[in-house]
Amino acid sequence: MAYLIGVPLMALLAILQSSLLATLRILDGSADLVLIAVVSWSLTGRMHESMVLALVGGLFLDLLSGGPFGLTAIGLIFVAYLVSFLEGRFWEANFLIPLGVMAASAVIYHADLALAAAVTGRPIDLPLAVSRVFLPSAFLDVLLSLPAAQLAVRMRETLFPPRVKVG
Repeated sequence: MAYLIGVPLMALLAILQSSLLATLRILDGSADLVLIAVVSWSLTGRMHESMVLALVGGLFLDLLSGGPFGLTAIGLIFVAYLVSFLEGRFWEANFLIPLGVMAASAVIYHADLALAAAVTGRPIDLPLAVSRVFLPSAFLDVLLSLPAAQLAVRMRETLFPPRVKVG
């Protein structure tokens, strides 16, 4: 059931991220909607689904970008894998944990993309990229992570209600 909603949602988020948010920037950074959705769903405790959605969302982003195909998907899967170690309900008690996890995820994701650009031979000015792209993007990601985490919890409760024993 989560895939029936998640795959079209990842396609929509990738399209919004590549089109609308490409024009709404702080310095040269913009919000990474697919990353926010993947991390938020990973924090709900649905690890396998979040990794599949990371693959799907990354492939949609790769289709809409000019970079090598698959690099964004690999970065998102790596982030979903790392966040899956934190899965469970302990983070719901403290609203600062999703913010910290999103900040760390944004740093890892952008470092992965920078490493991939360096490996593929694309020149990158790392200090300029960090100050003008990575940090503003991470700030926007952290800003949007709290409502996204709450929305992911509500979606999990709707799609997968807890089992109730009768008797």
